[in-house]
Amino acid sequence: MEKNEANQPDTRGGVQVVSRTAAIMRALSAHPGGLSLTEIANEVKLPRSTVQRLVTALEIEGLVDGKGPSGGTRLGPTVSSLVATAHADMVVFGRHQLKMLLDAVNETSSIVTAVNAKSMVLETMAAEHPLRVVLCQGSQFPLYTTAGGKALLSAYDETLLERLFDVTLEPYTGHTLTSRKALQEALAQTRASGIAEARNEYTPGISSIATVVDTAMGIYAFEVSLPDARFDARADEIRATMLAHKERVLAEAIAFEGDRQAGALGLPATAPLAPPA
Repeated sequence: MEKNEANQPDTRGGVQVVSRTAAIMRALSAHPGGLSLTEIANEVKLPRSTVQRLVTALEIEGLVDGKGPSGGTRLGPTVSSLVATAHADMVVFGRHQLKMLLDAVNETSSIVTAVNAKSMVLETMAAEHPLRVVLCQGSQFPLYTTAGGKALLSAYDETLLERLFDVTLEPYTGHTLTSRKALQEALAQTRASGIAEARNEYTPGISSIATVVDTAMGIYAFEVSLPDARFDARADEIRATMLAHKERVLAEAIAFEGDRQAGALGLPATAPLAPPA
């Protein structure tokens, strides 16, 4: 029997809503400080009234927050929850490691992971400074514009860069790397030193330093973000602290994975010492 197409539901409207909603979410992920409704409308090329209707629905579900730090709309707490669920092991393991890094450097510290061609803030802790960098969980940035992104890229095979990036890269400030060749050179330095850096490359006045950790839980970066005005005075100290922190994280990640496997088998987290002979 042939289907009566006239009686079939038209799904095109639903697909269009999903597409428009996704565009709004992507726009907000690129602007962690938030955007006004008018700014969102300009970003996604939609009428302001349409944006307002979709943002209202997203806010009800916790996917956006209409009270961002600058008064605009930003990604909401449900996004952070979804991100944390996808990286549950690192969130559980990494929070303590992140707190130790924050205490050691007293600058905003974050755990970063890669999502497509962007770095995403998985967990972040802000420093207590009058002048400080504040990041939001779930915020995303082009991988080549941040220290965390460069650290992540340094852990991957060089040939992937040609598939991931064009010969020229989009500039966000006057300090952004603008070619794949320049990025490859920066990553070679990162692999040699163990440290990735970015100065004013995505947002003027904000710089960062990062290390990468390749663990059984995945590849992640620990990133320290600070006002560029403090960078020169603090960079050497932060670099040394982060290299030591990386070694501790790698060692404790091995122990964490062993404890996790033991727990799955109903065994104690740490095997008791054998009695003396």
